[in-house]
Amino acid sequence: MIYLTHYTKYHLQAISCLSMLIGVSTLELIKKHKIFAVIRADSADEALEFAEGCINGGLRLIEVTFSFDGADEVVAELSGREGIIAGAGTVLDTGMADKALRAGARFLVSPHTDTELIAFGKKNGLPVIQGAFTSSEIVNAWKSGVDMVKIFPVSAVGGPKYVKAIKEPLPFVELMTTGGINLENLLDFIDAGASAVGVSGALLGPGGKIDGGTIAENAGKFVRKLSDAGHS
Repeated sequence: MIYLTHYTKYHLQAISCLSMLIGVSTLELIKKHKIFAVIRADSADEALEFAEGCINGGLRLIEVTFSFDGADEVVAELSGREGIIAGAGTVLDTGMADKALRAGARFLVSPHTDTELIAFGKKNGLPVIQGAFTSSEIVNAWKSGVDMVKIFPVSAVGGPKYVKAIKEPLPFVELMTTGGINLENLLDFIDAGASAVGVSGALLGPGGKIDGGTIAENAGKFVRKLSDAGHS
């Protein structure tokens, strides 16, 4: 079982101050490492095994989706690891964002654009990555202050070709793409202009099985492919 540390108000104030200092560097680390391991699971224990496999394989960006009980406990467990940037995904409101902050999250990812969440991230020094789809939605999200725009599911709109089409008129917008990213098309997305990608299913074993050894092996393949291409 995973147990979340109970922070005092002084600990929370310290976390808030620290996050204000690391916010910019966290964003730079995201752009450096590029590959998010998107952790989806049915329980905290499964999620931790998933995350451990990713870390053992060399991935450093861990997005724990807040779609199962105990997701904050997983973030808390990972947030103190040296060299690991753990954050929260599927953050739908400021209540969830506050829970993620208390657990030590270094970034917030949402499937939608939400100005209240953007303000929360700015206040607490957390990079905010939020979903948008059309060019109008992407521009509106960027103008609202997101640090990176998430396109999901990118495979449904043409994959790398869509990313390239968006980046041509909007080269200043940082894009994260998720949904259908695999080892074969990873570099296509990066070369098309994606600042980062989110990978989940392609890390798992046959039938979507969460097996730490298989996940570590698959994660290593992603890390090596990115490195061999000179992107990290």
